[in-house]
Amino acid sequence: MTLLNGILAFGAAAFAIPLLIHLLNRSRFRTVEWGAMHLLESVLRVNQRRVRLEQIILLLVRCAIPAVLAFCLARPVLTGWQTLPGDAPASTVILLDNSYSMDVADNGRKRLAEAIDQAGQVVAALARGSEIAVVQTGGKPQPVLDRPIFDVKTMIQQLRLVRGGYGAADPAESLEAGLGILSGMANARRDLVYFSDFQHSDWDATPRDRLQRIRRRIEEMPIRPTVTFVDLGRSVEENVSVDSLEFSTRALGVDEDLQIRATLRNHGPRAHDAARARFRIDGLEQSASQIALPAKAAAQVLFTCRFKTPGSHLVEVEAAVDDRLPTDNRYAAAVPVLERIGVLLVDGAPSDQPLEGETDFLSVALTPYTFGRAKLSDLIETKTVPPGELNEKAVAGARVVVLANVPKLSDDQVGLLGRYVHGGGSLLVFSGNKIDIAWYNKALYSDGSGLLPMTVDAAAGSGQADAKSSRIVAQHFEHPALEIFNDRENGNLADAEIRKWYRLSRVRQSVAEAGVTPVSTGASSEPFVLARLETGDPLIVQRRIGEGLVVQVATACDAEWSNLPMRPIYLPLMQHLITTMASQVVPPCNFEAGRPLVAVLPGESQAEPLALTSPDGTRRTVRPVARGTQSMVEYARTLEPGVYTLVGSDARPLHFVARTPRAESDLRMLDEKRLASLAADLGADVVRSGREYLELDRSRRHGREIWKYLLAGVLGLMFLELVLQQRFARVRT
Repeated sequence: MTLLNGILAFGAAAFAIPLLIHLLNRSRFRTVEWGAMHLLESVLRVNQRRVRLEQIILLLVRCAIPAVLAFCLARPVLTGWQTLPGDAPASTVILLDNSYSMDVADNGRKRLAEAIDQAGQVVAALARGSEIAVVQTGGKPQPVLDRPIFDVKTMIQQLRLVRGGYGAADPAESLEAGLGILSGMANARRDLVYFSDFQHSDWDATPRDRLQRIRRRIEEMPIRPTVTFVDLGRSVEENVSVDSLEFSTRALGVDEDLQIRATLRNHGPRAHDAARARFRIDGLEQSASQIALPAKAAAQVLFTCRFKTPGSHLVEVEAAVDDRLPTDNRYAAAVPVLERIGVLLVDGAPSDQPLEGETDFLSVALTPYTFGRAKLSDLIETKTVPPGELNEKAVAGARVVVLANVPKLSDDQVGLLGRYVHGGGSLLVFSGNKIDIAWYNKALYSDGSGLLPMTVDAAAGSGQADAKSSRIVAQHFEHPALEIFNDRENGNLADAEIRKWYRLSRVRQSVAEAGVTPVSTGASSEPFVLARLETGDPLIVQRRIGEGLVVQVATACDAEWSNLPMRPIYLPLMQHLITTMASQVVPPCNFEAGRPLVAVLPGESQAEPLALTSPDGTRRTVRPVARGTQSMVEYARTLEPGVYTLVGSDARPLHFVARTPRAESDLRMLDEKRLASLAADLGADVVRSGREYLELDRSRRHGREIWKYLLAGVLGLMFLELVLQQRFARVRT
């Protein structure tokens, strides 16, 4: 304990005044002879002890009044047996929750705006020479400046630039980021202040043992910081969110139907019987639908649309409901619409006769309108070449290269295909009666490091029309290229008879043949079987290699080994397989916030700068970098959810959408008991506003003044003295 006005404490000596008065009055007495005095002696003996006790009590109270008053005027401060820093500069890190739940409006004002104002008050109250750092915690902890600064005005300006709407906060990662910054700061006093609404979902996802590790880290720091939680949250029951948009990811052409399924969720206890969902394309409303949302349940609504022009389009579904969190009422997605998909068909057994060439059936299936001389145009544009004409010129511009019953290729051609696939191309390999199995396994499989997902083993079955055949297992297909056949109205793959095929396996073997140079493909994934035969043999196998994709088919694409080309399912199977392969190698235009934005552009765009517009409206200039025959733009600062738009000199926008999970749409907050327990586990204090924090900080710096309590004690003693005096006087009378 310390005294702010220590000299006034000497006033406590005034307690001697009542004592002196008492002693003086006690010495002033006269002896009066009175004849009847002996009659009172028995009464005096009985009351003498009580009267003396009453006088002592009154004397103590009267002595305590000036002593306590003097102590009150001295302004004592409780310090807890510690040395207080006073107005010494501090190192302060403010964790500011800017996740989208902070967009909730309390009394007409967003929580984030209130948090920014209160954090600004804390910054403005810091002592001269204090270090300051502010970390945004939404999505991923991110300091607003590269390093702590001493300029209060600059930090307040930076606080006002903080935007909300970010993804869910990770409390443990945020605390660790703040402690990491504090450990590198210079001042001896260190404070960590966390402004948040302390949402239930964020803290429930945080393992308790991780919080215990954070507590140990705090205790083991050379200079232990104080940790304070500023709770700005109030639980909100009513909220409706659009949780997701689901649609096919395969390549989409002009005037093709696209079905978009939106999931809406009601987080509140009150049902919405006629909630309205609006559907927009490129900002223009196309349709609307009413949907019933039961209490605490989800429902889906289906929109069907067509795009009249190729390019990048933006679709959005909005739940038109009145709630306190409009941020999660919208969900957007980018949809690329292609004008053409270039496919190079390498025919290993060409023929001048109709439908006798190896790729004739495949070419018809991929371009039915062209062969049918219809007015409609095909999305896929094919080009057929013999194996000898497979070169860089032929591959340029092709999204998919198809090897159909190709016996073998030169080392240069294998290297070309390796570079093509690794750089983001797709390769589809069909078997046939002309392929050189030994060469395929050594040059293309290459002991698992080549292009083929699996080795080609011995042939099974017979190509004869009357031979025993096998069929495709009609299972539930997970792959986008085959999921269309989960609805039997679109056809049944089991209807096709596969008379002959090669058995595919993953048996590794050595490469020892001289003159064969296998291609190294770099990083690759494990093979994935898309479809199997009833014999258990894989029929269609996929493997990602580098940035590209390879699909291997165990049978031929013509009618020699199966009746598949003669079945109605052949056309949708081939079209979906090709369009899915073409779309899966393109970097996604819808991704989780925080992951890099990647755009692949034609090779001629390498030197052309592009303008990138972020969700907050900020425009930046980015330059593509060369990558094989193409160029690529990569932008990593995508923590803010929303639409990113890339525009080149042709003024045609490329849309990208950074999305965030909807976990924070459940607006329940930690109750007081749970938050207090959590704070106790971390050794933190909990306050409800920036003003409360400043009062707490003042007591930490200067101690806790108790003069108000002492003044109340003085008044209480004076009242007690008056009551006792009157009571004792009545007793005597």
